[in-house]
Order: sequence, then C-alpha cells, then structure tokens
Amino acid sequence: MQVFSIKKQIILKTPSQKQVSGILNRIYKKRPDLKFKEISSYAKVYPDFVKIVKYNRPIVFTNFQDKSYFLKNEENNEENDYLQKSINRTKTKISDYILCNNFTHFITFTFDPKNSKVKTEENRHDLLKMSKLLMTWINSEQINHFRRHGQRFKYLIVPERHKNNAWHFHAVFEDYKNEIEDFYSSKNKYLTVDEIRSKNKKPKNQRGFLPRYTLGRSEIAPIKDKTKMSNYIKKYITKDLINEKYKKRYWCSKNLKTPEIIENIVESSTTISKEYLLKEYDYHKIYIIPKDSEYFRFLKYVNKLQNHFKREKLNIRI
Repeated sequence: MQVFSIKKQIILKTPSQKQVSGILNRIYKKRPDLKFKEISSYAKVYPDFVKIVKYNRPIVFTNFQDKSYFLKNEENNEENDYLQKSINRTKTKISDYILCNNFTHFITFTFDPKNSKVKTEENRHDLLKMSKLLMTWINSEQINHFRRHGQRFKYLIVPERHKNNAWHFHAVFEDYKNEIEDFYSSKNKYLTVDEIRSKNKKPKNQRGFLPRYTLGRSEIAPIKDKTKMSNYIKKYITKDLINEKYKKRYWCSKNLKTPEIIENIVESSTTISKEYLLKEYDYHKIYIIPKDSEYFRFLKYVNKLQNHFKREKLNIRI
C-alpha cells in the first residue's frame, strides 16, 4: 500500500479536492488496475461515543486492501519515522479494543526466577520465552474456564520491560470467573513485608491475586474507567518494545469487538461545531460526539445520501 501523505501534498502546494480528483482520474486512465481512494474523514463508532478524524485536505491512498488503510495516527501530530508510526498504530489498536469491550479487571503478571518453568533470572530478560510461558498459562486457563463456566474469558495483554530489564505483563480481562483471592491473604506467598505492614490496605474487592497463576506474582484490581485504563495501558507501548525484532507488541483473544468505521463521514470543507473538538493538529482535527446525539444521526443521514448519489453517479454535493 502506498500513501501520499498530507505533509507532502502541502509542501507541493496541495491542489483542491476537484483538482485532486482530476489528477486521480488521469492516473486511473493510464493504470486501470490501480485502486485509489480519497479520504476526507472517518468516524469510529464506540459504544458510548463517536470519534471523528477530519483532515484539512483529503488523503489519497492507492492499492488498499482493507479498511485499516486510511487510519491515521490519532496519538499525536508528528510521525517522524517508521518506528513512531508503528508505535502510534499499536496504541490506537489497543485503545480501540479497550473502549469497545467491557473489560472488568486489570492484572499484572511477573515471573519468579526460582520457578521451575522460568528457571533463571536471565530467562526473565527474554521476551519471547516469557511471552510463551504466559500464553501457555492463558490457553490452559481458558480451557479450565470453559469447562467450569461454559465460556472463555476475553483478554488483552501488553508487555513491559522493568528497570532491571526483566519482562512482566499487564492484562485486562472480561468475564473472568475463576478464583480471585485477597491480595493480603496468607495464601499469597509473594506478599512483601512492607505490603503486610501497609496502613493503606485495600479490601479484597479492590486488590487481589490469582491463585491459579503459579509462574510468579500476580495482582488484580477492578477497572473503574475505560478511558483512563486505555490511556494507562497505552503508555507501555514504547520504542524499546517496538525495537524487539520479530516480537509481538500485544496479545488478545480473537473475539474482541472493534469500532464500526464510517468513511468520509464529512467533507474536508465541512465545519463541525467547536464544542465537539477534542484535539487540533497541523493536518487533522479530532472530534468526540455523543453516539445518541441528533447531530451524529444527522451526519450519518447526510453520509448515506452522499453514498447513494455516488452510486447513482450523480454529480450532487450535500
């Protein structure tokens, strides 16, 4: 897939949308096999709200294969290199998963070098080995969960490198019904002396551990705010993680929901009320609109009409 970025268009004195369309039509006549599309904006529909990303000038994409081809960086306005682009794409994907699903618990998993499966301190520094260990436990737990409760739980897992270079993992679970014990229970062999003496102990329903996880220490707490959790877990996607060649950035169950995407929900020239503006960058703006609002229903209706006219090949613009 080749992308002609807004930045390049601006440097080359970006033509108007009509001029862009004319250029594309001439290209298409020479290359009838070439697929291209102009994207002025897109909407991502979440359970409670709608995020609209509107470009100041349309972006032109060629040889696209699926709807992910036009999803621009939503994290910040600078993508100086491939590495930063990769980080931003991963952050956006993780955020979408968390906001579209009903994850109920946040869990941290660490590894004990004395454990017979972890074996050594050196192994804790190997992301591939530790991720295989954790995913083996996750798969086994899924089977046990299905046998006991008739369903599998949903999960999303992100690794983090500690200051001592050892890896541990953060996860969010949905519909997890296996045992959760009080974190301060005598059953928790990884409880530290400082934690036992702590005057700020949280009750069982706010802090616990998973007795079925035996590879090391675990800590689990309820999720109270989706948006805050999304922002929190995204911070673990760093250059250190992306630089780990041939390593996954996150793991998730196959049945996670993703936002509905509506292409070209508005034209670049369309003005959206400033009350919905969340962030403004050099080349695009991000708006947050309540999903059940009359304004969003109106935008969907206009978008539907525009698509109808395009299919009918009528030169009508709303």
